[in-house]
Amino acid sequence: MSNQNPSGERRDVWRTLLATVVGGALAAGGGIVGQYYASQFQFSSQVHLQKVQGQRQVFARLMGRKFATKQLYVSRYEAMIFSDYHEARTNRSGLPKDSLDLQEAQRWMHRSEDLVFDIVKNNQALFEDLGTVSALFPDGPRLRELVERIYALKAIKTSSPARDASVEELVRWKEESVRQLQALVDRECGGPIEELLDYLSQHLPAD
Repeated sequence: MSNQNPSGERRDVWRTLLATVVGGALAAGGGIVGQYYASQFQFSSQVHLQKVQGQRQVFARLMGRKFATKQLYVSRYEAMIFSDYHEARTNRSGLPKDSLDLQEAQRWMHRSEDLVFDIVKNNQALFEDLGTVSALFPDGPRLRELVERIYALKAIKTSSPARDASVEELVRWKEESVRQLQALVDRECGGPIEELLDYLSQHLPAD
């Protein structure tokens, strides 16, 4: 007669089967969790890489924008100085209709007016880059202060020649005004952008 217990054998089978099922479920669950965290890490790494690339790109654009802004402002106000110079010479000679100085004054004034539109387009692109900077770099009082300084860029003020100036005095006024203009634009237009670039360079991730 057999001493085997059918009930015991069934329990052993179920225990083995249950252990296999639970082990498989745990393994599958662990694989899903691992895959989830791996995908999250990969996604986070991609987002970080895109952010770093965006920071470097907007930094490079601001570098170019600084030189473009300075050059446009210098060109515009230099044209105004030349226009004022030739207008003063025209007035001094009694406003003759065929005056070459009058023609030059008008030509330089048109040049100055044309550059206004170029400055507007440049500033629009500059302000868009500032918005990108605010979105990509850590927010803080110093960053907001530097950005606001650029938003508040104002027109450059230049002097006018004396009405009773001689020809020699007008020439000296023109040369001195052009010389001062470069320093003024460096300070008023280039300075705020340069300060922002210095600040951003400290927050760019190392290569």
